[in-house]
Amino acid sequence: MTRASLFQAEQLSWCAEGGGAILDRCSLSLIEGRWTCLMGPNGSGKSTLLQVLSGVRGFPRDYFAGKIFWKLEDWCALRPIERARRIAYVGADLSPVFPVTVREVVASGAYASGSINVLEEALEFCDLRALGSRSLEHLSGGERQRVALARALVQQAPVLFLDEALGKMDLDYQIDLAARLKSLILPDSKSPFAVRAVVLVTHDFALASRYGDEAWVLCSGRVLAQGPFNQVLSPEVLGRLYPRAWQSDFFKNKE
Repeated sequence: MTRASLFQAEQLSWCAEGGGAILDRCSLSLIEGRWTCLMGPNGSGKSTLLQVLSGVRGFPRDYFAGKIFWKLEDWCALRPIERARRIAYVGADLSPVFPVTVREVVASGAYASGSINVLEEALEFCDLRALGSRSLEHLSGGERQRVALARALVQQAPVLFLDEALGKMDLDYQIDLAARLKSLILPDSKSPFAVRAVVLVTHDFALASRYGDEAWVLCSGRVLAQGPFNQVLSPEVLGRLYPRAWQSDFFKNKE
């Protein structure tokens, strides 16, 4: 069965303040019902790509070039709240700027969806019921990541952008939440959440190979490869991305 493309970027570029390209003519397609792993070396533009695609950075002419479409809609022309109803962005860290409880942060996802109908389900999904009344400032980094994920689920967006959003969690939560996130996008999912596709920035090859359907590979701000995970992460691509690791014992039986 051919799956529909939800989201497309064409010739996307982003320049740093003061000049210099962070992203250079990136063209990408996000497929419904798939888990996409966004991979590449540090500084390759992964976080910038998700922030630009989601609209978190806006689209200022001095920095941005290219076209982005949600299905047939001009993504850049949509209001921020309309973009938030389609894509929920979860960063690598959730830092409190004032005293606020876990439940209050998770409930703030309803600003986009207009409903807190799945609040309790989101707290349960991320194992946060016991922490609901605790202040965010008293949580560990991994616990804050679970709060940010729960807030994104309340947002009820069909796409989740996770920028290393599992990285600070312990192994139990990484594996458990990755497996349950994957179940949300399966065709027979009975989930109360609206998720239809996931994009995860990760350096964890074990997790990526276990759950990834597709891969976007960035190198120096350019798309080096994209497509089915097991085809894209070829020996040639891995050797180019990680030359020192490729020559070490980390990658055994390379071919």
